Amino acid sequence: MKKLFHLAFAIGFAGMCFTACAGYSAQDYVNDMKSLTEKTLKNASSYTEEDWKRVGEEYRSINEKGKKVLEDMTEDQRKELEKFSEEVSEKAAEFNHEELKQQFDDLMQQADGFINDMLEEIKDKE
Repeated sequence: MKKLFHLAFAIGFAGMCFTACAGYSAQDYVNDMKSLTEKTLKNASSYTEEDWKRVGEEYRSINEKGKKVLEDMTEDQRKELEKFSEEVSEKAAEFNHEELKQQFDDLMQQADGFINDMLEEIKDKE
């Protein structure tokens, strides 16, 4: 019985490791950005300054992971990302704290600039 438990545990652990190591795909990137956008649009009216900072950091973090899969993205996925970015930017612009809005806009521009640079590199390679 003990051996069976150890075997089941080892198989479960190996499965978790395999799943974790499977990697981050272009679709994962789009899904993460979609999730953040939907959550932000739904709750933006009640967001505090801290909430907007968290959104900005999460946006940066998603883009950091996503930069590794930009070459694998389809044109439709790229368009979706651009749409999500615009939606979050527009909602952030409605926030009335000028300094934070500027910081968020700067963060969004840096991330968008990075994405645009990567997309140009990809197009040049094609």
